[in-house]
Amino acid sequence: MLDALRGDGETSASTHTSLVASSQGEAASALPPKNAHISKTLRAAFPSQRDIDTILAVGSGAYFIVTFFGGVDGVFEPPSSVSEIPPVTSHPALLAKRLMQLTSCMQTMSSNVVLPELVSRESIRVQMNRMASVVSDLVASNDNLVGSVEGLETLNLVALYHANSGNLRKSWLSIRRALSVAQLMGVDRWPDDKPLKSVDPKSDLSTRTRASTLWYRMNFSDRYLSLLLGLPAGSDDNSFAGPEHMARCSLTERLERLHTAIAGAIIKRNLSSRRGAADAAFGTTQTIDCDLEMAAKSVGADWWRPLEPIDVSTATPRELVHAHGHVMMQMNQYHLLILLHLPYMMRDPKERRWDYSKTTCLNSSRELLRAYLFFRDLTDAASACRHTDYGALTAAMTLLLGYLDPKLRARDVATSNQRDADRNLVLAVRDTVKGIAERDGDKLARETSDIITRLLPLTDVDLMMEDSDDSISNSPVRLEIPYLGTININPVNRRTQQHPQQDGTSSILSSTNYEGNRGEYTEERRLRSSTTSDNTSHAPNNSNISTMDPNLQQPPQAPSSFLAALGEDANFSFMQFEPDLSSPYQFPELAADVDQWTFQGFDATFFESLFK
Repeated sequence: MLDALRGDGETSASTHTSLVASSQGEAASALPPKNAHISKTLRAAFPSQRDIDTILAVGSGAYFIVTFFGGVDGVFEPPSSVSEIPPVTSHPALLAKRLMQLTSCMQTMSSNVVLPELVSRESIRVQMNRMASVVSDLVASNDNLVGSVEGLETLNLVALYHANSGNLRKSWLSIRRALSVAQLMGVDRWPDDKPLKSVDPKSDLSTRTRASTLWYRMNFSDRYLSLLLGLPAGSDDNSFAGPEHMARCSLTERLERLHTAIAGAIIKRNLSSRRGAADAAFGTTQTIDCDLEMAAKSVGADWWRPLEPIDVSTATPRELVHAHGHVMMQMNQYHLLILLHLPYMMRDPKERRWDYSKTTCLNSSRELLRAYLFFRDLTDAASACRHTDYGALTAAMTLLLGYLDPKLRARDVATSNQRDADRNLVLAVRDTVKGIAERDGDKLARETSDIITRLLPLTDVDLMMEDSDDSISNSPVRLEIPYLGTININPVNRRTQQHPQQDGTSSILSSTNYEGNRGEYTEERRLRSSTTSDNTSHAPNNSNISTMDPNLQQPPQAPSSFLAALGEDANFSFMQFEPDLSSPYQFPELAADVDQWTFQGFDATFFESLFK
């Protein structure tokens, strides 16, 4: 790593001096044989020049990726640089950066675009996976190749690729590695008037990514991923949101930096609440809420109004990137508000002090879902800005679970109208996500649609009021969360009742599915063993259960705050939680791809926060 920090040909210069760009000739004059072989392999991974030009001619992917670090109002390379294939004699980090930039452009392509015949016989998806894999294997994991501005950019772009592909954990690992390398290089302390070391002999000092913007972008990505996965942040440094840096930012960029600092505060709040500091955590929540309110006011009231639709076929790349950034920051504000107040949404409705958190969660969910529909009018690519899909799922689940509150199941005109409006809004989002799943064959979109469908019955008062005469509890909603367990939700018939089977196990009724815009319900009432899961990969080993502590076989009790959450008899729980006791070898790998582990633990983090 120290060799990577030194300028080429330097053996005794200090790290501080080595990071300063010397001239156009700072790149290596000759690559070591090992690196030359890597460069040759990377160069062979590029599509043909004709295919690259064809792909980049579609959409604004090139403009987006060159502005990813510095923003549209900052310093960035010309978009045409993305189409340039570096020579085989180039440093591996430069070749890897160009490959990952091209991969990101492929991810943002609309699925409705019909490309002219390409030279490559591989599909776009196969090409993306192959290119990202070769970069990860040969460059991103090599300490000696990432100690430059191109190396850091490559690590960030690998993290971006995995995040947009739904591989949250791989993305987190990549961005955490980028943070570590950047700290070793001193990027967090590097002045902007001294360019970082480059391995590109043609690098223009005026357009080279600045240390401060690179450091900020890494922290933004790290904190967002950590918040979704319930993990601590990699750095507590908020200098990027200081007056000196904020003065050079646009309104949207300022808000984004404030959001990053606030995300770090929410992460700290969550960690403190796990340690039992509940009262302090609630006080911190109120403080953070004030910070979010001040952040919202900093851009003015007009900034929060719904955006006017734009014609994506005639808009310039700059206009499209501006529109994307604007609506995504609106969504980010509402997403942070939801995650901030989520632990207090399901508290006892008799206690008025929780009302603000509940109202904030519901209103923020509605605003986020409306913004999401606008965003999906701008782009329909499944892998474009994937974090918006996680925000939409968070908002949809929050809004639908809010209807466990008996006040929202009232039949007065105002409540009924709001309930109908919410159901139609969530249905519109569900149908949008479902369309992406069917068009692109996207597993994350498909399962997002499925979760929303399973929760939609909560908005139907008549269904929720049904109570069968037999002794089996009708559980309208049943969700299975990997690494967590199964959640059965029945807001009316709270007492968990079970039929004993001859083999000593018990059975429950499964979920009721909601399909279509007209509100028809199709019940799938099948008896299932309480020791059997929908997914056979999560099925407990019966031989193991027989030797397990008997206490672990009892139906688990929800937390005390949950038992009283509806303000009625605490002996009855509207939500039954069945922990997954199967063998750890039956779970996916901790950094499994989205195909093996769809939500990557995001869903478990959501319900863990809700259970607080």
